[in-house]
Amino acid sequence: MIGKKLATSTMCTIGIVGRLLVIAGLFLILRAAPAEAAVIGKMQPEVRLFSDRGVMTDVLQAYDRSFRGGVSVALGDVDGDGQAEVITAAGPGGGPEVRTYSQDGSLRSRFFAYGRGFRGGVRIAAADLDGDGRAEIVTGPGPGGGPEIRVFDGRGTKLASFFAYDRGFRGGVNVAVGPLGANGEPRIVTGSGFGGSHVRSFTPAGDYAGLSLRPFPGSTAGVVVAVASVPGSRSRLVVGQERSASTRLRIYNLDRQSYERSFYAFEKTFSGGVRIAAGNVSGDGAAEIVAARGPGSRPVVRIFTLAGQRLREISAYSASFRGSVNLAAYAGQLVVGPGAVGVEGRLDLYRYIAIDLSEQQLRYYQDGLLLGTHSVSTGKWITPTPIGAFAVKNKIPVAYSKPYDLYMEWWMAFTPDGSYGLHALPFWKTANGGKRYEGVGHLGTPVSHGCIRQTLAEAKQLFRWATVSTPVIVQR
Repeated sequence: MIGKKLATSTMCTIGIVGRLLVIAGLFLILRAAPAEAAVIGKMQPEVRLFSDRGVMTDVLQAYDRSFRGGVSVALGDVDGDGQAEVITAAGPGGGPEVRTYSQDGSLRSRFFAYGRGFRGGVRIAAADLDGDGRAEIVTGPGPGGGPEIRVFDGRGTKLASFFAYDRGFRGGVNVAVGPLGANGEPRIVTGSGFGGSHVRSFTPAGDYAGLSLRPFPGSTAGVVVAVASVPGSRSRLVVGQERSASTRLRIYNLDRQSYERSFYAFEKTFSGGVRIAAGNVSGDGAAEIVAARGPGSRPVVRIFTLAGQRLREISAYSASFRGSVNLAAYAGQLVVGPGAVGVEGRLDLYRYIAIDLSEQQLRYYQDGLLLGTHSVSTGKWITPTPIGAFAVKNKIPVAYSKPYDLYMEWWMAFTPDGSYGLHALPFWKTANGGKRYEGVGHLGTPVSHGCIRQTLAEAKQLFRWATVSTPVIVQR
């Protein structure tokens, strides 16, 4: 699609009647008034360790206290000394840095799993994939990155890299590892993030290993995955939905190629999704399922048997915290990390774009976390930008407006008829094949024909982060 042009005679120029219809709320995507931002306690990126009895044994400050993007967690013996290290990865808004810590809290290693400019967050898992007695670290990108899975040793040396889904998918990838092969071979299991619901398995080298499963047909809530080892039997696959869905878990027996059972980890009325892990928390040799709600409720962690029997409930953080809780379990231990903290935006929307016409500001959020703010130029008074709740309708790297003979890079239409869009400052082609852009000095002032103009760099970043159907809320 790179370089593809869209010729249209209506972009930002649909006429007064059309504008009135749009302003009146023609086919609004979100009918409810914006919800108030959730009140969240003053949290820090604090990782906590618990014993098999639910007693907190240690606290680890994984990243700078001011970081608000949350922390993904894993447990694994990366150095082969018989004791699991705590592995962390920065959530949305931070650089894609992975760190490993000893149980005493000392930093052992740190590395960037993806390009330093990536700000979508990193999901992680750990297990011994090559039989050398040391755990490898598997990473998946958060939303905005291509679905590239990477495998590292404990020092951060990259061992393998592959794409779990189509390279154009930008919903993020959840990862799990474990002995899921027919004969107990280690497998990397992936779950497509928000916008999809597809589970696949791969060898440690990145070759497709035969599992392709859509456990929640028709869902686009994303799917979280975990591998539960069962002594004397093939491991079980545990799946749940990541966002805007119930906390129902499904457990699959892959020998039978069907799921054995399902149960709700929390109340049926909760629709914020679920976070899961699997591991031998009790230390008896059999894996348990560990679950926490998605954002919007108390940070309670529950431990279940594979039959769905609840064993224990733990309060991971203060009851005032309303973010999600990330989980990992291994050999009698449980580690938790907070999801996005210090939430400024809405928790009823996974991610969304908000444009304030009075301030001429664009803000975009994920899990309630403000990821970015920049100045824009919206419609002048005679050609106003429509007000209301919409959603990204299409994405085109270079769009063309026939009435004005100009080009608009990183175009994302957001009204139902596709006439208005977010895009970079428009440009005209010069005689020598160059580009002449609209002045940057216009940003912060409403001068457009109704579209929302941004700088080239900011428009490109937003284009890569957003997906078709991402909500766009325009207000005064």
